[in-house]
Amino acid sequence: MTQTLLYSGKKAGVSASAVELSKVSVRYAEQNALQQVSLCISPGEFVFIVGPSGAGKSTLLKLLYRAEKATEGKVLVNGTDVGTMKPRETPLLRRHVGMIFQDFSLLPDRTVYENVAFALRVTGASRRETHRRVPLALEMVGMAHRPDAFPHQISGGEQQRVAIARALAAQPSLLLADEPTGNLDPDTSLGILELLHFINSQGATVLIATHDVAIVDRQERRVLEFQAGKLVRDEACGRYGNTSAAEEE
Repeated sequence: MTQTLLYSGKKAGVSASAVELSKVSVRYAEQNALQQVSLCISPGEFVFIVGPSGAGKSTLLKLLYRAEKATEGKVLVNGTDVGTMKPRETPLLRRHVGMIFQDFSLLPDRTVYENVAFALRVTGASRRETHRRVPLALEMVGMAHRPDAFPHQISGGEQQRVAIARALAAQPSLLLADEPTGNLDPDTSLGILELLHFINSQGATVLIATHDVAIVDRQERRVLEFQAGKLVRDEACGRYGNTSAAEEE
């Protein structure tokens, strides 16, 4: 019941596309992190982003979270051009876009409750709203029983659940996850994936950048594959490797 309440009445998106990129490039000095990428993701989709390290997966997620800006091209999130946003508008964007990091990025000197609350306050949530949302988010990820624990007192899987709660507390319509199972054992990884599926079933659009072949192959969801900054494959029900190429062989 509580899990449903966190996303009660939440719309998956406010436009025809949750994410839309048009000829987007990102350059760092002499390196092209992304090259002329165009794609469209509909509200409510569950999408895996795959490719080797340095292929552009994390850069793509950072663009959507506005941790990076495109060198050229247009990036739309729920119909809003994030490239033209003023810095002071970034917290408003992050009320609708949640980010889960591979290394959890929890504040070591704050409790589980305080970590989630801090993220809410950064987006401008009131104290009253924070008190309401934090327990709901923790219950949704199965961490309501450890609100006073510090990060070093809980397991890696539990830390990742807290990181997800932190991203969920603002009820984002778009949830981004950068290698969310990269530091976890297979059983814990499966539990995290099930949680992300539940969040998706509540209406959130979910994008996961991952190297986890087993998880991608098991799910057969939409797969975007990047190589050297270029989008080289967009497959509706894909596997980690190129399914069509494998069938030809």
